[in-house]
Amino acid sequence: MRIMTILMTMAMDKDLCIEEGEVKIAISSTGETLDSKVDPRFGRAPYFVVVETDETGEFQISSHANEAADAVSGAGTEAAQQVVRAGAKAVVTGAVGPHAFEIFEKLGREVYWVQGDLTVEEAIRKYRKGELRKMTIKRL
Repeated sequence: MRIMTILMTMAMDKDLCIEEGEVKIAISSTGETLDSKVDPRFGRAPYFVVVETDETGEFQISSHANEAADAVSGAGTEAAQQVVRAGAKAVVTGAVGPHAFEIFEKLGREVYWVQGDLTVEEAIRKYRKGELRKMTIKRL
């Protein structure tokens, strides 16, 4: 698995600070950087960009190749497990299937919906500003 890590300080860009304290979010992505587009297909996204902040105001960005992207079936479930193993407490994506969502729900991870053609950096800014809608599933 290839992981790219970049350390930055919040002083470089205050809007990229996710929250106070420690938090980790995973964004489904077409590439490995902040300039990559958010991939609307969670289970089939080629990458997950994971952004982690700490109490000192620094954040770390790591890129994880989605091991399930080419799976014949169960890609969403496998991808959800990979994101959980990466330590993400929240997920930002365009769509999540019911099985992957159930994994996140059972483990207390929140899932946020991105609409439109956004970069990972733009999605982080929207998350930071509370502009993303939290996904829920209605059960009958």
